[in-house]
Amino acid sequence: MLKLIPLLLWLHSQMAWGVGPDRLMLSTQEWPPYQSYSEDQISGLAVSRVKCVLRQMEQPYQLTMTNWAKAQLNVQNNVQHGFFITEKTPERDRYAVFSKPMISHHWYWYYSNALTDTSISDINKLKWKVSAKFGSQKWFYLHNNGYDVVKKPRNMKNLLDMLLHNEVDAILVDELAMQVELKRKGMTANSFRNRLVATKPMGVYFNKRFVNRYPGFMEEFNQAVGTCSEQ
Repeated sequence: MLKLIPLLLWLHSQMAWGVGPDRLMLSTQEWPPYQSYSEDQISGLAVSRVKCVLRQMEQPYQLTMTNWAKAQLNVQNNVQHGFFITEKTPERDRYAVFSKPMISHHWYWYYSNALTDTSISDINKLKWKVSAKFGSQKWFYLHNNGYDVVKKPRNMKNLLDMLLHNEVDAILVDELAMQVELKRKGMTANSFRNRLVATKPMGVYFNKRFVNRYPGFMEEFNQAVGTCSEQ
């Protein structure tokens, strides 16, 4: 009987905690077509896939739309359990655990129609005035790689306007987000010359304290990701 006590206590602990919390708290940002907010509804490509995973897990949840800096800070400070959809970075790895990738994120150069030479060269790198969404991974990539980064656009609308008015030679953007903004202006995907720069996997980051408290959660979440990849 004494040998059974630790096992019984372990089973009781697992039943008490479950695989996840009573309500999973996730934050995200406005970023069509991945996440958007209208008529009191949060929807989009990434939202659909996250909801699919949590539905399969039978995990109750609450989604909060906020600015990107606050979404990350709330997870870092243990106010929220996780944030999405995002790339994996060493900085975020310090306080959170990255899920199995859910979406492929394509970085593209879009060039001003006034630009004659779009070849990637050291000379053009020094000559071009470029931009990306302020504070994004693309923004930091441009700075870290010696580009002349101008202005601090906060959204895709501002970036596209800069390109249309030839205020920049090129912008570095997400392909799908750019297509959404072009459509809003009645323009087509081939309105500008463009070039693929990189493909980055994106997923959900969960707070490390949360992951340690619910040790079975990440495994079950990642297992469900594969079946929801087409949502």
